Amino acid sequence: MDIEQRLNAIEARFAISELRSRYCWYTVRGLKDEVLTLFTDDAVFQNSRSESEQPVTVAGKAALAGYFSRMKPARRIPLVTNEVTRVNGDTAEGTCAMLSVGDGSFSGHYIDTFTKVNGQWLFSCRKFFPYWPVYKPDVERTHP
Repeated sequence: MDIEQRLNAIEARFAISELRSRYCWYTVRGLKDEVLTLFTDDAVFQNSRSESEQPVTVAGKAALAGYFSRMKPARRIPLVTNEVTRVNGDTAEGTCAMLSVGDGSFSGHYIDTFTKVNGQWLFSCRKFFPYWPVYKPDVERTHP
């Protein structure tokens, strides 16, 4: 990998890390419209932290808008850590751990895919799997 490719990969990792952080800030504040700007038009979001045994999966901006419309500001702060990201040109994939501290605390991990659109990194797929208080791992994936 030449120096330009290495710099592009480093810039991508920083931008993706900030994307994950903005997602946390926006969701905990209930900023629905801002959350939607973080996803591609055809993005998929899956949440295994649901009332049912099955994960909730939504696809596309309209479905995401409906799903996120229930968000309200929360009295907790989500903390993202243990980020692993693999960049391949204008796409990337990775995982990170998340601990949400405060009222209704919980923790888990995300598995993400990203696409660079018009110079901006966005989520193309985001899946959440809780660890605590309920453990629902992604049994079909070997994590990096």
